[in-house]
Amino acid sequence: MTEQVGHIAVLVNPASGHGAGADGARVAVERLRSRGAHVKTYQGADADETVALGRQAVDERPDVVVVAGGDGTVSSVLGPLLSSGIPLALVPGGTGNDLARQHGIPLDDAAAAADLALDGARRRVDTGTVTADDGTVRHFVTVLCAGLDSLTNERTNRMTWPRGPARYLAAVYLEWLRLRRFGYRLEPVGAGGAGGPGAVGLDAGGLEQDGYMLAIGLTRTYGGGVPICPAADPADGLLDVTLVQAMGRFRLLAFDSLIKAGTHVERPEVTTLRASAVRLAAPAGLVTYADGEPMGPVPVTIRAHHESLTLCVPA
Repeated sequence: MTEQVGHIAVLVNPASGHGAGADGARVAVERLRSRGAHVKTYQGADADETVALGRQAVDERPDVVVVAGGDGTVSSVLGPLLSSGIPLALVPGGTGNDLARQHGIPLDDAAAAADLALDGARRRVDTGTVTADDGTVRHFVTVLCAGLDSLTNERTNRMTWPRGPARYLAAVYLEWLRLRRFGYRLEPVGAGGAGGPGAVGLDAGGLEQDGYMLAIGLTRTYGGGVPICPAADPADGLLDVTLVQAMGRFRLLAFDSLIKAGTHVERPEVTTLRASAVRLAAPAGLVTYADGEPMGPVPVTIRAHHESLTLCVPA
């Protein structure tokens, strides 16, 4: 246990993980108080109120902000948190929890995750921003997607039946039936690209390619552990781009097992590259999602911010 236990703010999103965020928060608060911490809890009635309370929590200058929720909750409060420099501890309570997966934060033990606020290591990690042409800026911490996967998310959010995981599976099937290819254009921004092992650098002319799926990641996984960007380093200041090129409908189905194994990037039908920032253009109407949340339609500029967040992780 740390010698000096200070003020800890626990921010709860009751909508995360169908109540898992609130359940994890109760365990975390009990654990932290049992260890002598001064804990103040901030819980809104919905996601919007949680964001407002996140700003209030940061303004009160705690030693650590604990977020009990998912990746979307983290990214929604990231703006004020980054400007404050206050460390973040995460008690996973979302659907995917890919930030926690990346950094070895316990997924099913809220008390152990809460302990990291007191005696976990402090690791500097990258965050990302998505900037629309109107200047709107949104933050993310895992992977941005645009294509079949983002349209599936969009359809899932519109559907009211069936309930639970079956709704997502139904959305996947419906989007597969109306499979569309997209004319992606990636352009370098500022310093441009940096090639890495197994990666194609993004030169000054940019890249134009038809495809079905595009993922731009800070972390290796999205969607609850799917390694769409298997070589991503969360602290290198670079975005890992994975573009699945256009192919036959049934051939794409076979790609699902390759993506889940992380071996899809070895195939010639997949383009990978790394860059510190890219501008993404694609056909009108294509939406982008990151951390499981809508980030708005294309075109957008995506940028990695090197080691901009202090995260409490296992030592």
